[in-house]
Amino acid sequence: MIERLNHKEEVVAAEILALQIPGYQVEASWIGFDGIPHLHDTVQTIMESGETFFGFLSDGELAGFLSYKEEDGAAFIHRLVVHPGQFHEGIASEMIAYFLEEEAQGRIVKVTTGAQNQAARKLYTKFGFHEVEEYSTEAGLEIVLMEKDQKAEQ
Repeated sequence: MIERLNHKEEVVAAEILALQIPGYQVEASWIGFDGIPHLHDTVQTIMESGETFFGFLSDGELAGFLSYKEEDGAAFIHRLVVHPGQFHEGIASEMIAYFLEEEAQGRIVKVTTGAQNQAARKLYTKFGFHEVEEYSTEAGLEIVLMEKDQKAEQ
């Protein structure tokens, strides 16, 4: 079941963080970079993020979440995290499908991921995202910006 999460509540932000850290640790190992900014979040930074969060609940437990912000007229996905013990169960796909249908319909959707994160690139491509740009951060991480124009699909 997918539902909106109130990340401004401390207990909810703590749940998000408890899932986020191990999820991004796996990504860090895949891409060989442990400086992913979300690895350094705190309950407070999540509460103050300004993002909208949706969670995937499995047996009442948070198994994954997606967050986004409105940026320059586009819906920009900031986080997509699945519990490492539940990878390959379709949770990320369900959250993306829900997001595209329920929240981002008729809009441009953007997301960035580590260029070395082939699993994420493949997942977003499956949903019709295309690669727009590849660049390096100041910390030396290679990033790919992907976009899906849902306005063109209407």
